[in-house]
Amino acid sequence: MRREKVNPDPSTCHFVFNCYVEKGYHTTAIEALNVLSLRMLGGEVKESLQEKKTELEESFVTSEDPEAETKIIELFRDSQEHLAAALLNLRWCSMLGVRVIWSEEQSPWAKGLSNKYG
Repeated sequence: MRREKVNPDPSTCHFVFNCYVEKGYHTTAIEALNVLSLRMLGGEVKESLQEKKTELEESFVTSEDPEAETKIIELFRDSQEHLAAALLNLRWCSMLGVRVIWSEEQSPWAKGLSNKYG
């Protein structure tokens, strides 16, 4: 996918996550979900992810608001399905107690794939 510059979609995230979980690699499953969600955001968000990181993280990903999921869905209902799915995935990773990464360079999983399939 990376070599062909194909961004993942919600189905791809689900498939990859479930494959790792079924094999018992729970930490890797969450890291893969995080990275694939970042890639979805990279394809949808025009501004740099690093520029939008604080806003996305505070407003959606780590928000204590019990209505955060509903706000994500409502905000992106008509136009950006992938963006909503990516934010919901990142929120889920955060809720599991994992520090959300905002750069693939921070991910050993992404680095390993990049080195292996370059």
